[in-house]
Amino acid sequence: MDNKATITLYGVNWCPWVRRAKSWLEGNGLPYKWVQVPDAQWERREVVEVSGQMEVPVIVVERDGKRHVFLEETHPELATLLEV
Repeated sequence: MDNKATITLYGVNWCPWVRRAKSWLEGNGLPYKWVQVPDAQWERREVVEVSGQMEVPVIVVERDGKRHVFLEETHPELATLLEV
């Protein structure tokens, strides 16, 4: 992974999709910042600001001055962007 890339994962601990995204990031040796969001969707202002929706997980990759937002770890562009 390019040293200039930073990854932020927004989620809640109880969500199986968030746990799957965490497992994928960790399994690929990718360091990330964890942002736990409120359990109630209507209180997830930060997630809405970043992704335009209330659901999690949201994976944000900042690289080369650009922000890339993914709603799941299986998106093929995520692996390409992170070179895994």
